[in-house]
Parts: sequence; C-alpha cells; structure tokens
Amino acid sequence: MRMILLISALTAILGTTLYQVKIGIDRREGELLALERDILAAEREISVLEAEWAHLSRPERVLDLSERLLEMQPIPEDRVLPIDAIPMRILPDFDEPLADVGVITLLPPDPAPKPRDLTRIAASPDDRVTLQTGGIAPQ
Repeated sequence: MRMILLISALTAILGTTLYQVKIGIDRREGELLALERDILAAEREISVLEAEWAHLSRPERVLDLSERLLEMQPIPEDRVLPIDAIPMRILPDFDEPLADVGVITLLPPDPAPKPRDLTRIAASPDDRVTLQTGGIAPQ
C-alpha cells in the first residue's frame, strides 16, 4: 500500500512539473510568434520607406524643386574650366626656415639628434665597485 501511495505521489509531482514546462514552452512560442510578426511588419515598413525615398529623390524631381524653390539653374558650359586652366599652387622649398603655404605654416624637418658620447663599462660579477663623489672607483 505504501508503495502505491509513493508511486502516486511521484506521478503527481512529475505530472505537475511536466505541465509547468509545457505552459512555459507555450508562452515562449507565443512570444516568438509575436516577435516574428513584429519583424515582418518592420520589414514591410522599411520596404515602403525605401520606395518613398526612391520616389522623392528622383533626379528630375530634385532638379524641378531646385529650379522652382531655390531658383537654381544649371551651370552654363562657358563657366566650366578645364583642369589645365586652374593655376596650381607651388610648394616652397624646405631650405627656408619657415615656409608659409596659405593657412598652414610648414616648418622644415628637424635635424637628426646628435649622438651622445657614452663611455661603455664592462664588469664581471667578481668586480666590486663603489660610488664616490668624483665617479666610480674599483675596489
């Protein structure tokens, strides 16, 4: 009799747990479907916005608006110069101490730093050295 009660209680606990898992899965599936619907709606809105943008940014429409609202006209061909007709700026020689090129002042490159005279000291672990006021003296 005890065995039957124990098995019944265990079956009830497992059934309740299984039911809670099923309810959780159903809830998550509902959330997933709602997210998929939202994604599809957003993609539709994006495609509509792209179509509207393509319609509004047509070159003939922009040209008409610029002529009508801004009173802009295309540049006449006699106002367009070939690249050869534009005088090029000549950069100054960097031998000068200061070179002024319009807005930017160019400085000549810094000379290379002079190497310092260093005395190399080689010592072995057996040598003893003491520090004196006049320098280092071996012991």
